[in-house]
Order: sequence, then structure tokens, then C-alpha cells
Amino acid sequence: MTATVEQTQVELQRLIDLAQRGEEVVITSQGKPVAKITGLPLPRASADRQAWLAKLARFRERLATGRNGASIQTILNEDRGE
Repeated sequence: MTATVEQTQVELQRLIDLAQRGEEVVITSQGKPVAKITGLPLPRASADRQAWLAKLARFRERLATGRNGASIQTILNEDRGE
């Protein structure tokens, strides 16, 4: 798709929405292409983050006692004298 500078000033949000959906928008000035709006790829979970989450899960399993304490609601009720 192409849009003039004037159209871009009026319809910028619509053009950004198009770019996010994969459309390439070429901006023209006096009939000549001068710029392009394209979408960026969506970020994926990094390998470092995935490794960190796996390490956290192992840590939680290792430290788990199998016992559960009082719920937050119970603690609050006791603190309020209920």
C-alpha cells in the first residue's frame, strides 16, 4: 500500500494497524517514495527465560516440604480478630 505524507498525517494509527498485520506501507512525497512503515516481529520467549523458568521449577520442587500453611485469608481474619 502507498500513502502520501498528507494521508499519513491524518491516518497514522490506521497505517500502523495495517503494518502490524503484515502490510507494508510506503509513504510518498510529491509522488516519490520517501519512507516505509513495516511491522515488527512479535517477541518470542527467549531461551534464557525458558531456562530460568525450568531452573525455578526445579528449585521449587527441591524446597517443597509438602506442607501448606495457613491461607492469606485465614491470617488476615486472625489478625482482625475474626
